[in-house]
Amino acid sequence: MAANTLAPSGFHPAFMFGASPGNYAIWDRQLSYNYASNIAYGDPVKEDTNGLINVVANGGSTIAGIALGVDFFDPNNILSGRYHAAWLQPSLASTVKVSVKVMADPRMVFYCQARGTAATATAIGKNVDIYTGTSAGPVTGSGLSVCALDIANAATTSTLPFRIVGIVGLTPGFSPSTAISSSYVPTNDNQWLAVMMNTQDLTTRSGQA
Repeated sequence: MAANTLAPSGFHPAFMFGASPGNYAIWDRQLSYNYASNIAYGDPVKEDTNGLINVVANGGSTIAGIALGVDFFDPNNILSGRYHAAWLQPSLASTVKVSVKVMADPRMVFYCQARGTAATATAIGKNVDIYTGTSAGPVTGSGLSVCALDIANAATTSTLPFRIVGIVGLTPGFSPSTAISSSYVPTNDNQWLAVMMNTQDLTTRSGQA
């Protein structure tokens, strides 16, 4: 059968694990005024050793949450307002305060598209990384993430940032959302997975180095 169209758009909050009402635990976390990588809406982010937020790269071992936009005042573009869907490395003075809205609740279930051969139920419970070719940072014109999951390398490795908890449209309870194409076939390649943060930094036992 034909593969699902590969059009990853980062991590979409689906619901709280256990069906409890969620407040999404959105925190304003500080970003450096001159941070030199893009952060798109729906990208995974982490806390760096300096206490600031950075984008998560493939191979990362901790995660703070999912970015849901950036708050700062750009004196070079005063009509843009304070809220921006993505951080695109604007030229700002060192006095400008920048914060990233981070969804940090470790009980949140996210939907994200996987790149590659369709997974079966045996993948549920395994851990997974983001895919290097569609990593966090690149954005669409609307500021959305193009981050995908690297399903080919799902494993039991404890340091991988996400845990697979279901296959969207195939596992009971995980139904397609508006982010997923109406032509989506859950058993075809490039399927959507339900994941939770496996190495969220508030749930790990080691402190930040």
